[in-house]
Amino acid sequence: MSSVAGEPAAAPAVFAGVGERVRRAVAAVAATDPHPSDPFRGLYVSDEAALALASGPTVGGVDDRIASVGALLGLEGLDLPLLALCAAPELDPRFGRLLSYLHDDVTRRLASPRLAARLLADDAEESDAVLARFAADAPLRRVGAVRLLDGEATTPVAERLVKIDDRLASHLLGADLAARPPGDRLVHPSACNGSRAGTVAQLRKALSDPGLGVPLLAVGPDGPELLAAARGGPVLVVGAREATTPQDAAAAELRAALAEAALCFELDGLSRDDDHAGLAACIAQRGSLTLLCARRPDAAAVPGLRALAISVPEPSLVERRALWRAHTPGADVEGVAARFRLSTAQIVHAAEVAVASARARGDELPSAADLERGARDASRTRLGELAVRVPPRAGWNDLVLAEEPLRLLRSVAAFLRHRDLVLSEWGYERAVGGGQGLKVLFAGESGTGKTMAAGVIAGDLGLDLFRVDLATVVSKYVGETEQNLDRIFAAAEGSNAVLLFDEADALFGKRSEVKDAHDRYANIEVAYLLQRMEAYAGAVILATNLRANMDDAFLRRLDVLIEFPFPEAADRRRLWQGLVPPEAPVDDDVDLDVLADRFRLTGGSIRNCSVT
Repeated sequence: MSSVAGEPAAAPAVFAGVGERVRRAVAAVAATDPHPSDPFRGLYVSDEAALALASGPTVGGVDDRIASVGALLGLEGLDLPLLALCAAPELDPRFGRLLSYLHDDVTRRLASPRLAARLLADDAEESDAVLARFAADAPLRRVGAVRLLDGEATTPVAERLVKIDDRLASHLLGADLAARPPGDRLVHPSACNGSRAGTVAQLRKALSDPGLGVPLLAVGPDGPELLAAARGGPVLVVGAREATTPQDAAAAELRAALAEAALCFELDGLSRDDDHAGLAACIAQRGSLTLLCARRPDAAAVPGLRALAISVPEPSLVERRALWRAHTPGADVEGVAARFRLSTAQIVHAAEVAVASARARGDELPSAADLERGARDASRTRLGELAVRVPPRAGWNDLVLAEEPLRLLRSVAAFLRHRDLVLSEWGYERAVGGGQGLKVLFAGESGTGKTMAAGVIAGDLGLDLFRVDLATVVSKYVGETEQNLDRIFAAAEGSNAVLLFDEADALFGKRSEVKDAHDRYANIEVAYLLQRMEAYAGAVILATNLRANMDDAFLRRLDVLIEFPFPEAADRRRLWQGLVPPEAPVDDDVDLDVLADRFRLTGGSIRNCSVT
């Protein structure tokens, strides 16, 4: 075995050496064939055909790839010729027929542990060493390079066929025949991390600590990007479901190694039905070198999982500007960078959409509308499955309101447009702290323009508006309301959407005085909603028709309260005038002043009357 499976500094002729071993084994079998005139030889490889195949030329250029893969996977010594033997049928079609000849079974075209020992070992001691290299915790299987195929119950384990990983085979062939799974994401370091340099340094220190003892978890939308910056190289992000079994984890590790990247398991997307215990055990078995990431803190709370969690902040306004400029050079990115709080990956996505939109129009430079379209596309989440998207249909000029509510509405829009300038660049974030979202209550009778006003704010900012009916979210079953709210806010994370919770009095009624268990749970639900609202980075608008039913203790937790008054006669006339289109055939005797004075109607009722 020493000529093939020794431990040289390099193995430039490993594949050729394995080929020679196979040729000699074929010759030995052919020379001792007890039935050379077997009439059924046509059903399998004949001695003559096997000898001819074994004497054929060896595929060139393979040894360098095997040596390269060995270095990437940390393989050395005996593992290299074993890898070459297992890969031989993939790399050279001759070997499939030769191995079936040596197995004396035309259907067994792969190596087995016992056949590998027969080919590469020179004595019993070396044979045992070869078999040991196929153990589950031995390097070849631990890194996912090979796996033992399940055979029939009567097939001895040493006789089971060994299959090389498809992606590894493609790599050795020099062709990307096995595409990376769609859930994998290769993340490269970003240079736009000025304000987050301290976080990068913290991650780098943890990565370099040999005594860390637990996996490193980066929590935040840009966790993988900052992990890549900390290690100075790419990170392959795969779903945590890939780590629930050692075999899947090994396959993911192999994909990362071939991409010359560090492997990072993403915890987002795990459900309650997933094998959390298996995940925690598999990650614990991998040790402290495991990298983890999660977009949200609640996604990182996996039962039984111990890890050093480091919070990764979102890109600052300055960093968002730099990222937009890097991917859309020459475009005016000031507005889109300020209004849309996007992660690094989302900005790359948005820039690609914006550039494609401009080129489809025949322009090289994206316009403000292109950038806004890209930002909205990058912000899209599963929120549409849980809430109703309200398309913008009106502008500021269409709102018929008194001066005070209109002023407050414009101040809400101004806050959302300029908050990063004030909080980040002017330094108020350090001075005042707290959340950066906005909690607003719209109170007024049905039809006074609450939904329309929310749409005007969202449309003015270029953001999506999603409406959630709180009456359908609240459940009589304990804990179900919180689960419904959690799904909505989890889906809204990173969407930059304005959330409108209609029928807010269904939850925010005057129930702070605890008289029974029902009141106690109702207050828990309210507290949970307020907590999720405060954690949401965008605007949350609560709308109610019954302001008097709202508990003052809850109202004090909100940032802005805007009353939508019943329209006066002058406002009703403006509504009639605006809701009757110029194209409509209107008789000369229609007197809008009379309609406005005689009928006390809200804007919604006037709209319905006009259409009817």
